[in-house]
Amino acid sequence: MATLGSNSGKRLLRLKLAAEYLSVSPGTLRGIVQRGELPIIKLAETGHSPWLIDRIELDAWIERSKVMLT
Repeated sequence: MATLGSNSGKRLLRLKLAAEYLSVSPGTLRGIVQRGELPIIKLAETGHSPWLIDRIELDAWIERSKVMLT
């Protein structure tokens, strides 16, 4: 099993590692992407290209998603 700690220097993460970074399931992250809330990088136009997600975009999504409970 790959862990985020072993890939901490990587900027682009595959879906599974990006989901671990956000502490959500890959399915939840897939939904976030499909709703247009988070951009991805596709290396090819085929349906079999892995989704790569920029760690900077993940951090920005985290900041946009923060709410204050009152």
